This record gives sequence, structure tokens and C-alpha cells, in this order.
Amino acid sequence: MAAAAPAKLEQSHIHVKSYFASNVPDAIEVAREELGSDALFLNSRPAPPEAHHLGSVEVVFGVYPEKRAPEPPPSAVSATSVDDLRYKVDEIRSLLIRSASAPSSAKRIRLVEQALLDAGLTAVIAAEIDDAVTARLERRPVPEISRPRKVGARSRKLTSLDADSIVQETIGEIESRLSIRPELGHIAALVGPPGVGKTTTLVKLAVNEGLLKGRPVRLISADGERIGASEQLRSYAAILGVPFETVESSSALGQMIDRIPEDHLVLIDTPGLSPALFDSVGMDLAAFMARRQTIDTHLVLTATTRPADVEAAVKRFEMFRPSALIFTRLDEAGSTGTIASEAIRSGRPVSWLCTGQLIPEDIEAANTSRIAGALVRELPEVLRSAA
Repeated sequence: MAAAAPAKLEQSHIHVKSYFASNVPDAIEVAREELGSDALFLNSRPAPPEAHHLGSVEVVFGVYPEKRAPEPPPSAVSATSVDDLRYKVDEIRSLLIRSASAPSSAKRIRLVEQALLDAGLTAVIAAEIDDAVTARLERRPVPEISRPRKVGARSRKLTSLDADSIVQETIGEIESRLSIRPELGHIAALVGPPGVGKTTTLVKLAVNEGLLKGRPVRLISADGERIGASEQLRSYAAILGVPFETVESSSALGQMIDRIPEDHLVLIDTPGLSPALFDSVGMDLAAFMARRQTIDTHLVLTATTRPADVEAAVKRFEMFRPSALIFTRLDEAGSTGTIASEAIRSGRPVSWLCTGQLIPEDIEAANTSRIAGALVRELPEVLRSAA
């Protein structure tokens, strides 16, 4: 919790004291502890520009002073006036010392950021979400917080209500940054690195988005790189009882899809493209799919891959102009950190999540609650430990 930096003014009937901090609750708690339960909560407002180094918000409290003898007229310099001047100088010195030693908002305990880092989110995004959650909490009404508290109460400890609010705001912030689109166009292609599960995912989609919805399905293999890749998909097509074709070039693929009726769901399997294969195979295929705006391309990645490697893959496949991301092996990942990190970083929607090898069961339409909920699973415990 950021320490509040107070500033004091004196009026004829009441002492008015301002507390500057990174958020309203912090300032209120420090004021209650210093001034006691008799202090009056007068106002809260954004800090003026010249006080931003003390904190982003200003909370004003008032307290009635003890009665004292009237000051002598200022006709001559007296010991009393010298003492008053010395007192004011000491006040200014004390204020400067407190403001210099007060921790800034950057040094506060960032529990949300730590929990998200532990869940696999990248450092940049975790920090951004922590800041956004703090801002969300500051915008919440504070009547309950500003009620008088007993001196000595554990006012700085997190209550269960505080923890619930933090978790709710964290989930809300993550969900607001995610986009989902579990949809397939009339013609859809799956692209991605080798070994991410494109073929298995394609068959799952053929069943769930095609056959179970009464749509005619046609499978096409453009994967001539892996030995037996086309035969694997041919076997699946035979089991499902759907037409299957294999093509050797982009031009042949174009001619084939032009002949397929628009009421069919056409699913295209492509070779797993490593960085080494891009120059020999990927460029031509990517140029073809980028020209064909009717092809809905989904980039398939694994949830077990490090966020940095996923980011590199997304940048490498940018030339395919994928409309959405599919993540596989979620059952092996134990976290949605990689999924959320790349979806938020790239701004691309997530379409489907694959949770195993079973066909067609182990696939589900992406939803923000699933992704965000897994990220904050440990946050309540982190908050309880800090309370």
C-alpha cells in the first residue's frame, strides 16, 4: 500500500489536512490512523499537477483544533511569532521528508501482477493489468471505506470483500482485453508450425462444425511435405464418409475450391511450416491464401509453448493473414498464460481450444471466462497470504 503524503492548512475554526496517495482508500486509511475517528472526511479529488509527485489523488480531512490563547498582534517580532515560524518550518521539513521517503505507486506490493506472472502471463501484460485493476478499484464508490474506524484496527489488512473485489476486477480486466470468434467460413484452412495438431483439429472441426450441424463436408490436403500426411487424413475422411482430395500446388487448390458448392464446409490441411520450410513452401502457399479472401485461415498453436516462441510463430505466419488463433494441448499446459498473452498482444481473436486427442470430444469454442478464470485461479490465495 502506498504511503500517503499529507499537507496541512489551518482555518479559523478547523484544521484542514490533505493526504496524497496513489489511490483514495490508501489515503483514507492513513488519515484515519493519524487523525483518529473524529476526523471529518471532506472531499476527494485528483491531485493538482504540482502535487503529482506525492500521489495521483488528494483526500481532504478536517479536525477541530484544541483551544489556545489568542496570538499577540503582529506589531512587533515576539518570541511567540518566532516559535510559530519555527513550527511552520518544521512542518515543511517534515512534509518534504515524508514525501521523499513515501513509496511511489511503482513500489507498491503488486499482488495481481505477481499472481499473473506465476500463471504464465508475460511481464509487460501482467504489469499493465495490475495497473488497470488498481485504477478500476479506485473508481469504485468509497462510502464504506470512509466510515470512522477504531484506532489501532488492522485497517491496512485485506478483508475478504477487498479480495473478492480484486479478483472480480482482475477477471473483468482480462476479459475486456480478450477477443473470441469460434466461427468458420465456407472455406477454412488450418496453418501452423509442425506438430501442433492441425490434422486432428481439422477432423474435430469437420465433425462438430460440419456433420453435427448438417453441413456437407469436404476435406482437402495440401500437405505434401510429411510422409503419409495425406493418407492419415484420407483415413479419417473414409471413417466419416466425406469426400477427400489431395493437391500438389496452390493453383490446383484454387481450381478445386472454385468447383465446390457454397453450402459445403471445405477444410484445408496444410504442411507444418518450420522456419526452414518457409522459403521453399510457405511463401507460395501464403501468397495464395492472402489473395483468396474467401479462405478463412486459422493459425494453430500449442498452449504448452513459451509465450516468446508463440509470439515469434505468429509473426512468422503473419503473411497468411490468419483471422483467428486455435490453441491445442490445453490439457497439458496447466495454464492459459500463453493463450492470453498472445491473444492480448496480437489483438487476434481465439476461435477454439483443444483439450486432448479424442475426436470429436476434445475441442471447445473459446470463451473469455475459461481463459481468464484459469489465470486468476491462485490469486485469492495470494491475497489471503498478504492479508
